[in-house]
Amino acid sequence: MHMAGTPLTSLAVDSRAPQRTPLVGVADAEGSTNAGEPLKGDDTGAGKQLEQSGGVQVALAVCQQVSGAELTLAAVPPAPAVARDPVAFFEDEFRDFELTISRLARLSLKRALDVLTAGAALLFLLPLFLVIAAAIKLTDRGPIFFVQRRVGRRGETFRMLKFRSMVVHAERLRPRLEIRNESNGPVFKMKLDPRVTPIGRFIRKYSLDELPQLINVLVGDMSIVGPRPSLPGEVASYEPWQYRRFAVRPGLTCYWQVCPRRYQVSFDDWMRLDLKYVDDWSLRLDLDLALRTFGIVLGGTGE
Repeated sequence: MHMAGTPLTSLAVDSRAPQRTPLVGVADAEGSTNAGEPLKGDDTGAGKQLEQSGGVQVALAVCQQVSGAELTLAAVPPAPAVARDPVAFFEDEFRDFELTISRLARLSLKRALDVLTAGAALLFLLPLFLVIAAAIKLTDRGPIFFVQRRVGRRGETFRMLKFRSMVVHAERLRPRLEIRNESNGPVFKMKLDPRVTPIGRFIRKYSLDELPQLINVLVGDMSIVGPRPSLPGEVASYEPWQYRRFAVRPGLTCYWQVCPRRYQVSFDDWMRLDLKYVDDWSLRLDLDLALRTFGIVLGGTGE
């Protein structure tokens, strides 16, 4: 089957091309990392939509229930930018994120459920892990896992795991594909990414490449439900109001993942959905998002 896209042979990296210095170390497909500077406060500050600064009202773009399992995205204007020190945004955000006794108890229960769910899922899915690992290894004999540095709660970085779905040298090819980025924000998204392998295309379709992140959940880097972890280079381009998504652990799924037309959602609307999760979080919401995610995964809508 022919797949439209850019041939890999045309993506050789130009050694003269300027290289951007990464904010922190980023792991390549083999799992090695290039050491970089740790995240600074002015890069990972967490901003909230400025009730303190002139009473600016924040409009959230949310996935709203219409009928049954159908969801729609309500378009709203972007929040206005306000000049202020990002470090102050970070400090204000976590000062206002109150941890009452009730909230601490619910967060402890959430963590306990994460550990139990991830542990049980890893045991249950072990045969599937072995099949996927064998398929990846036998097709191109490259590494089974892709390890990448991501930004988690409170701006701390961790090594996120995935089943490798791209060619071994995928990260070196990315600069030549930036011009074809289909996202309007700092994230890189491309439907027909020529770096994806045949096996990778299948496991991405059903989100099977994300399964190793259950290990990240088990060790405490991630949660089952929460905003998706971002790349350090993406976080460096965030606006201050978007930093509040780092008030909670990143997760395997959240509001964006259960939107039926999520690949048409703008980056700012995606961030507003994450902030809605932070503001409205409850154990019932986690259960609802997790159950909706099963339907999305079984429908094979991943790209």
